[in-house]
Amino acid sequence: MHMLLTASGNANTGADGILALTVLITGMVVVFLMLIFLTLIIKLYGNIVYSVTNKEKKKPAEPAKAVSPAPAAPKTAAPAPSIPAEPGIPAEVVAAIAAAVYYTEGVPASAVRSIRRSRKAAGSGRSAWGLAGVLEETRPF
Repeated sequence: MHMLLTASGNANTGADGILALTVLITGMVVVFLMLIFLTLIIKLYGNIVYSVTNKEKKKPAEPAKAVSPAPAAPKTAAPAPSIPAEPGIPAEVVAAIAAAVYYTEGVPASAVRSIRRSRKAAGSGRSAWGLAGVLEETRPF
C-alpha cells in the first residue's frame, strides 16, 4: 500500500492523496467551464453589437425606378487646374502635395497657389525640416 508523508512527518494513507487529486481536477474543470462560458458571452455580445450596427447602416430598399434612357453624350470632366510649381519638381510630387493639403485641410487642390522648394535659413546651414526640429526641441516651456 502506498503511504504519503505529510509536512508534520505523520504517515497518511492514500485517502488524503485521492482527496487532493479530486479537488485539483474539480477546480480545473470549474475553471475551464467558466472560461468557455465567458467566451460564449463575449461572442454573443459581439454578435449583438454587430447586428445593431448593421441595422443602423442598412436602409430600406427603394422600389425599382423606371429605366430612363441613357444620356445622349457624357460630359467630359474639366481638366484639373495646374498648380504652378518650381522647375525641377516632378508632377507626382505636386499631386502628392495637393492630395495631402486636401486631406488635412479639406480644401480643393485649386487652393494651392504655388509649390516651391524651401531655402535654407540664412546662416543656419540647416534645411527647413532640420530647423523646425531644432526649434521644436529647444523652445522654452
